Amino acid sequence: MTAPSEEAAANVAAYWRLIDAFNRSDLEAVGAVLDPGIVYTIPGRSPIACHTQGIPAHLDALRRVRERSGNTLKLEPLAVSGAGDRVFVYGRISASREGKRLDGDHYVVFRFSGGRIVEGITLPVDLYAFDDFWA
Repeated sequence: MTAPSEEAAANVAAYWRLIDAFNRSDLEAVGAVLDPGIVYTIPGRSPIACHTQGIPAHLDALRRVRERSGNTLKLEPLAVSGAGDRVFVYGRISASREGKRLDGDHYVVFRFSGGRIVEGITLPVDLYAFDDFWA
């Protein structure tokens, strides 16, 4: 096994800036880590499921998620790793809304270019529970 490249280490550091900003509801700071052409997918059939393109669309999706959860959504990274232009995250996602509680494992995969996120996908471990919470 080799040590992470400088590119991978820089991408992981950018991810930590992003997640810190997201958990503080600072979407302007989140946008600073995104490439103008970002493509992002939140899978499923719930009202938050989407495939966005561009920073405005992605930030709008994040705003909807924040609003739908009454700003209770929190992402807690438990393991973060970088390899080349990819950052892999395993963590916990939690939120509450309308008497429901979301507390589950999830993965996120990002692809970076030039120090910014150009592509990402959220992968809930239990997509059925994830969809049920947001419905």
